[in-house]
Amino acid sequence: MSTGINEIDANLPWSSATSIDRSDGPLRLPFARPSVSERKFRSHVIEQKINEIKDKMYDKDLARIFENCFPNTLDTTISWMNNSEKRPETFVVTGDIPAMWLRDSTNQVFPYLRFAKIDPNLKRMLLGVIHMQADCILQHPYANAFHPPPDSIPRSDNPWSRVDSTIPETTTNIWEAKWEVDSLAAFLKISYNYWLHTDEKIFINDSNWVNAVKSVLHTIEEQRKSTLEEFKRPAYAFTRETRTSTETLMLDGRGAPVRRIGLVKSQFRPSDDATVFPFFIPGNAMLSVELAHLYELLIDTEHHELAKKAALISQEIREAILTHGIVSHFHFEHDLYKRTRNFVLSEYNKFFFTCYETNENVGPVEGVGGPHIGLGFIWPMSLCVRIITSTDDKEILETLEQLKKTTAGTGLMHESFWWEKPSRFTRSWFAWANSLFGEMILRLAEEKPHLIFSEIQIEQ
Repeated sequence: MSTGINEIDANLPWSSATSIDRSDGPLRLPFARPSVSERKFRSHVIEQKINEIKDKMYDKDLARIFENCFPNTLDTTISWMNNSEKRPETFVVTGDIPAMWLRDSTNQVFPYLRFAKIDPNLKRMLLGVIHMQADCILQHPYANAFHPPPDSIPRSDNPWSRVDSTIPETTTNIWEAKWEVDSLAAFLKISYNYWLHTDEKIFINDSNWVNAVKSVLHTIEEQRKSTLEEFKRPAYAFTRETRTSTETLMLDGRGAPVRRIGLVKSQFRPSDDATVFPFFIPGNAMLSVELAHLYELLIDTEHHELAKKAALISQEIREAILTHGIVSHFHFEHDLYKRTRNFVLSEYNKFFFTCYETNENVGPVEGVGGPHIGLGFIWPMSLCVRIITSTDDKEILETLEQLKKTTAGTGLMHESFWWEKPSRFTRSWFAWANSLFGEMILRLAEEKPHLIFSEIQIEQ
């Protein structure tokens, strides 16, 4: 949920664009990290990596953005920790919204997983995120966002959800109950990748984690039913008093009707906007992958029956995508990846925006937006993903230039910026976008170091 459109570096409790510490590049970008004493979580390993990368980067403005963005989740959003050796818990807010999203929190901490094995405190914090997500799912498997635990930190009111009507009913621990299939996939993703990077499965001995996995599988099966199968007693429904159609669902909260075809309904997108058609293909593709990963995680444990069930559902979803998710433009399908990418980054995508001349001499900008903010607003995350998914040096360099010049002088990523005037943006404190930028730079450092560690000109 956006918190308004800014034209200056506003709402940052720790920094502003008036910082006297400026980058050595032509953009003179500010240092936008809290003072050391104000940082929520500190990792010497992460600090070493920041210094290692930024000192080698040729473009000092780009280096400053990395220095600000990569640690932003640790610096500002690890709002509460139960640092127990036995069962740590970690509550991660999104930034300017004081709630924990399952999807966001996974992606916010994801770039740090590769360092967990060499930093015990970081590893414990990440394990705490897994435990917290498991606890959240057990409270409400359809909810996307949650308040902090009781007796942890003060809670804030969510003005948007005061008049929501949901099935199942929410409790006081739920910030919002929008059913987004990638929320549960994100829980599986962080669990699998924690094991991948640490060689530890300690969380599978936690009864809440096991029960959360069972809840995930049950919820998936419920949401594969046709609308008529559950018409009289839906497993999930959501309505909200609103003037925005993407904030509520039709048919008394049931959403658009579907038949059973093997796919999983998702009534909302990762942007928290209602889907037009509930069979959201990217979310189903992610879920299929993460269920296959769950099989790998559990097959040699006492939970092997759960593993087999996950593998079966994964395969059924994949087959349903290949059968029903491919149309003439091959949109968002599981295979033919390049065609999908080309479609998304083209005029055939009604939310792909291109501006050849901005009002601020930024140069041409183009990227993907969505209905969440509206027409003409580009997500910096779409530019990061464009780089991550590209093998073309020219495309990567051009997109890096766009990212560098569209921070509105803040040195941080935002939720979106206006295509004709990038200084007009939403959400000055949006940690997911910052983490994704950091992850993108780390990937370039490993896969295409010549693009960021050497002077290189963009061929015209």
